[in-house]
Amino acid sequence: MLPTLFYLDAMVNIENISISFGNLTLFRELDLQVCCGESVCICGGSGSGKTSLLKAILGFVPLSEGTIKVDGTVLTPKTVDHIRKKIAWVPQELALPSEWVSEMVRMPFELKANREAGFSKERLMEYFISLGLEAELYDKRVNEVSGGQRQRIMLAVTALLDKPLLIVDEPTSALDPESCLRVINFFKSLCSKGMTILSVSHDKQFASGCDKVFTL
Repeated sequence: MLPTLFYLDAMVNIENISISFGNLTLFRELDLQVCCGESVCICGGSGSGKTSLLKAILGFVPLSEGTIKVDGTVLTPKTVDHIRKKIAWVPQELALPSEWVSEMVRMPFELKANREAGFSKERLMEYFISLGLEAELYDKRVNEVSGGQRQRIMLAVTALLDKPLLIVDEPTSALDPESCLRVINFFKSLCSKGMTILSVSHDKQFASGCDKVFTL
């Protein structure tokens, strides 16, 4: 079991932030803390700024005010590359220019920030089993794989990266209830090993399986 203090440390600390696009303000004075080893789901209506909040943590969306800290480091233009190295990011729409699944799963490991992680097909196959994926999918063409399968494949790949923080947008949007439960249990397993997970979801089943739900 991880030490109690481990869970009290903040992996993500958001203080008094506001995000605006022109005359449109998504939200003001927002505070959120995500502790290490915790799974937090952000919920809210369309246009409430859920995905923009995730992208702000990644440094892709500028803040109008406030501060974001990731693993104790304040997000600034100078620290953004350092912070991104700590984060595995799975957007809702996956546009990966690969013909084969075997190529698709290796692509993240070719990025400079991930080269130290090292690809392991053996570990990937273990994650496939946990997520209810057949090993044969590895040798298929990407266009032969369903959206839900592709979603779970990329979750398995991001787990291989061994980042301290996983940020994922709508991880179960294309999944049936049984597959959703597998993702919930998979995330719980990752958190038990020390990973922190911050997600956005409209899925009530998925949200109920997280440690905390934050509504925008």
